[in-house]
Amino acid sequence: MSRFGTMTKWLGGLGVLGGVVAASIIYGPPLYAKWKGSGGGGLSAKTQAVKYYTAKKGELKIVVTEDGKLRAVKNHRIFPELRGSAKITFLATEGASVKKGDLLVSFDKKTYEDNLQTRKGDLEAAKRGLIVAEEALKIEQKTVIGAVKLAATKLDEAMNAQKVYVESEGPKKLSDLETAANEVRTKLATAAKTLAEAQAKINGELFIEEDKKKELEREVRVAKESHAALKKALDNAMNQRKTYRAYDYPQSLKSKAQGVENAKLDLAKAETQAKSSVLQKEAEVAKIKDQIMRMEREIKTLNEQIEKCDLFAPVDGLVLYGDPEQHSYYNERVKVGTEWYGGNTLMTIPDLSAFEVDISVPEEYRGKVQVGCKATLSVEAIPGLSIPGELVKLSDLARNRQQWDQSSPKVFDGVIKPGGHDKRMVSGMTTRVEIVAEILPDVLMVPIEAVINEDGETVCYVKRKDQGAEKRKVKPGKSNDHFVQILEGLNVGEEVDLSPTRSGDEGKAAQS
Repeated sequence: MSRFGTMTKWLGGLGVLGGVVAASIIYGPPLYAKWKGSGGGGLSAKTQAVKYYTAKKGELKIVVTEDGKLRAVKNHRIFPELRGSAKITFLATEGASVKKGDLLVSFDKKTYEDNLQTRKGDLEAAKRGLIVAEEALKIEQKTVIGAVKLAATKLDEAMNAQKVYVESEGPKKLSDLETAANEVRTKLATAAKTLAEAQAKINGELFIEEDKKKELEREVRVAKESHAALKKALDNAMNQRKTYRAYDYPQSLKSKAQGVENAKLDLAKAETQAKSSVLQKEAEVAKIKDQIMRMEREIKTLNEQIEKCDLFAPVDGLVLYGDPEQHSYYNERVKVGTEWYGGNTLMTIPDLSAFEVDISVPEEYRGKVQVGCKATLSVEAIPGLSIPGELVKLSDLARNRQQWDQSSPKVFDGVIKPGGHDKRMVSGMTTRVEIVAEILPDVLMVPIEAVINEDGETVCYVKRKDQGAEKRKVKPGKSNDHFVQILEGLNVGEEVDLSPTRSGDEGKAAQS
């Protein structure tokens, strides 16, 4: 918080001091302290010599001074890339200097190591199962190849049987029946001729002996029996041929064709079953291979997680717990034994080669400073250090200085870029920043201690040539922490009392 508020209270009586720009940094004790007695008594000769200041012209710098904080331009955030949470087992000491590659933090590896051993055992079992499954696949492939070949052979046999029947057996059978019928027909004709001859013999004999007659009658009877038998045989042959042509041949032909179709169906079934069974075995092999690949990935991930349980310094630097952009209570959780979730910043190693300074410019100064204004930085922890800088960023949006307090003053966030670097600088150090808002060349000025408000007027006590000091009304202009511009009422070379209240008291005492 700027100490500007305290100073403005002191200047509260200077109603005409519009345009005063003050700052929080104090270069040294006020000038009146040089002569003010330490015991509160009278003035020594030495302090009498410095109680007055000679008004003179010079360069008046109007500055805005604010507290700031060093921030590394680049921060290396250290956080675990673990799944879920893990317990911290080791931490580098906060503020410790580390070298690149030094161990910063370790997490408990036991859970990951136990899971790794389990997964390795599962992987070995899966590899053994894969060997069995691949052998079963080979056996199945050979088995189905044999089954398909057998079905294909049966199809060939059925097709050959059909072809033989159509081209050979069927025609031969029909030809044999035809030949048999013709033979019987020939024999029937011969029997008919024999019967006719026998009948003619018996009819030609008018007078014949009884024995001869009986012989002829027997020949006729035998001829008739032979003829009847052959006629019956011919009818049977003709019926067989007719039955074969009309029924047996078509049925056999159909049976042979059906045999071919059945053999084709059996072959298709064998091929389908072969394909299905092989695919099933291949699927079992593929499933085990997928399991092995998944387990190998899990083992790889577990090994990576185990490796990630140890975090090392990416660069040389200092260890800062937590994230500088997060609330401070977050850092208090950083300790051994804490369960830490992956992705949350555990510590930060700032790059100490380049810094920026974050400042908050009060609302009343926002219109007086702009990007590009020069600045001077000092670091409280490094006495005597002064670094030039430049205002490189200034927000256009105001916020409350205390964000949780809506009644706190409005400020604008800004960034100062230092123009130099000191190896003693560390991220987080408090700085004092003087931003040069305006430079007034060749103006008449006196210390701000010499100007007071008295009876509603802004006055100085000017040293007389004889003795003492006279009160003189002056018109002040702009000011900084130490000097105020005098527009009217005072001349170059005149001396002003640095303790005007004392001069006023002395004048009143003399009058009384």
